[in-house]
Amino acid sequence: MYEFLIKEYVDKLTEDDIKKYAKGYNVDINDDEVKILYLYAKNYWREFYKGEPKELLEELKEKLRPATYETLYTYYKNLKSKITG
Repeated sequence: MYEFLIKEYVDKLTEDDIKKYAKGYNVDINDDEVKILYLYAKNYWREFYKGEPKELLEELKEKLRPATYETLYTYYKNLKSKITG
């Protein structure tokens, strides 16, 4: 059930959506980080949802500023635990 909803959301996702979402959660994000997160969301959402995205998270850790990565990683872990139980 969740997979279909996530796919529909990701298909419609824009870079502006990422900016708005980050701002709504008080996450300081710059334009380069928005582009990176947009590409990862579009291309790897299934791995983040169903898989073990250890390598992807390591890549993001290298590409994002430390504070941005830590905030987003914490949020990701909390959200994934809610979805997958």
